[in-house]
Amino acid sequence: MRHQIPYENLDHFPDLFSCFQGNTNSRQLAEYKRFLYRAIKTSLTQRQREMVMLRYFEGMQVQQIAEKLRVNKSTVSRTLKRAVRRLQDLAKIYFTE
Repeated sequence: MRHQIPYENLDHFPDLFSCFQGNTNSRQLAEYKRFLYRAIKTSLTQRQREMVMLRYFEGMQVQQIAEKLRVNKSTVSRTLKRAVRRLQDLAKIYFTE
C-alpha cells in the first residue's frame, strides 16, 4: 500500500503534534510539519506507516483499520501507540540538539 502523505494537512492531526508542547509560532510549526513528514516517511516501519496513514490521514477508526488489514483491534492500537511514541522520541532528540 503506497500512500502519499498530504503534507499540507499535517496540522489537522493533533495526536501527531502531541510531541510539540507549548506555544509555537508559525515558523516553528512549519518546521514541525517538515519534521513529521520526513519522520513518517523514513523512521516508521511499513506497518506503522500504513496504520498512521489510515488513522490520521484517511480518518479511519481503529476497528475499521483492523478489519481492513485483517488484524486484531489491539494490534492496531499498539502499533499506532508505538508509532506516535517513536515520533515523539525522535522529535525530542531533533528539537533539543
